[in-house]
Parts: sequence; structure tokens; C-alpha cells
Amino acid sequence: MNTAITAFDGFVMVSEDKEFKFKNLCPYCKGNLTYRPYGWETDDNGLWMAVSFDVDCSTEPDMEEEEEWDYWFQNHSEMPYVIQMPVDEGVKKYINRKYRFNLKS
Repeated sequence: MNTAITAFDGFVMVSEDKEFKFKNLCPYCKGNLTYRPYGWETDDNGLWMAVSFDVDCSTEPDMEEEEEWDYWFQNHSEMPYVIQMPVDEGVKKYINRKYRFNLKS
């Protein structure tokens, strides 16, 4: 989908399916993280901002490789509220400082 960018009220307007990619941000392995918003709320001006994200690490193996995936998952699940959550909250703040979303009706 086209993610045409326009400025509105100081924010960059993007489509709801915009992916945000951050290099070397995974706190477990320094892999690249991709954030896809899926939960929304309106700001004080009635513009949509993201409140929930799906997150993927570039080092995640295919699920068909069960042993490799289990090892990856075990190493990417240690103390998520201490290790992963601060990264996710920082990304959320960064995105919501700069972007608002055009949601489909």
C-alpha cells in the first residue's frame, strides 16, 4: 500500500500499515526490529496515534526449524518487562512524537 507522507499539525501522516524499521535495536541479539502498529487512540486533536505494535526481530528463524526457533525464543524471552519493554516504549514514544495515522474507514 502507498504510504504517502503529508504534514498535518506538525506530524507526518502515514498509512495505518506503515512499518517502522530500526537497525540493531534488539536488546537480546542486536538484530533489526520492525514495528507494525495495530492498536489506536486519538490524540487531543482527533488524530490517530499508535498504542499497540507487533514487533519482529530480523534474526527470528522459521517456525519449521522447531529446535532453532525454541532456542531463539528462549533467548528472546528473558525478563521481557526489564529488557524488551523499555525498548518498545521508547520506540512508541518516538513514533508518536513524529507520526499520525490515516486509518481506513
